[in-house]
Amino acid sequence: MDIIKFDLDKLKKERDGFSYYILGRSYDLEENGAEQDYDIALEYYKKGYNLGYPLCKYSLGISYELGLGNALPIDEEKGNKLLQQAYPQIISLINSQDIGEIERIYAQFVTGAYYYFGLGGIEKDYKKAFEIIKECANKGHIAAIYDLGANFYYNGKGTDRNYKLSEHYLRIAKEAGLKRAINKYEEYEYGEER
Repeated sequence: MDIIKFDLDKLKKERDGFSYYILGRSYDLEENGAEQDYDIALEYYKKGYNLGYPLCKYSLGISYELGLGNALPIDEEKGNKLLQQAYPQIISLINSQDIGEIERIYAQFVTGAYYYFGLGGIEKDYKKAFEIIKECANKGHIAAIYDLGANFYYNGKGTDRNYKLSEHYLRIAKEAGLKRAINKYEEYEYGEER
């Protein structure tokens, strides 16, 4: 499975919404070799939001819903409003002929989050979330691969509980260097005799 990877130094030279989204996400969630820094993540999310980019609007919304360390306090009302506004824009982005396949995969992944968490007025639907996330994982989306192992297969959400598949996907994400996958793999005691 080929994992989608990004060169953050290259992205920093770009000035488009998708680059800002990936940069923000990288510093927020420690992806693509970035060290977690919520202030930097918020800066990139805001830059993309100011361009009207829907994935950055989503990221700000979810950040208000969950908080973003000390960089952004929880404000569920503001978060929900942004998430409601972002969803139809994300669907338009997915259907646009003007974006590349990788950007489309990342936009689809976000719709999976809407169904998984029941965000922005979208009804929670683990089965639909699983289908979306699995499709994104099969296309190399590292967070989707992680989610299959850490959440869907491990907890049996949207699919049957399957520890073998949970370990398989977490191992892929761990070997790709995703810090939360390394931690979760250890937490679930995979790789050890049971």
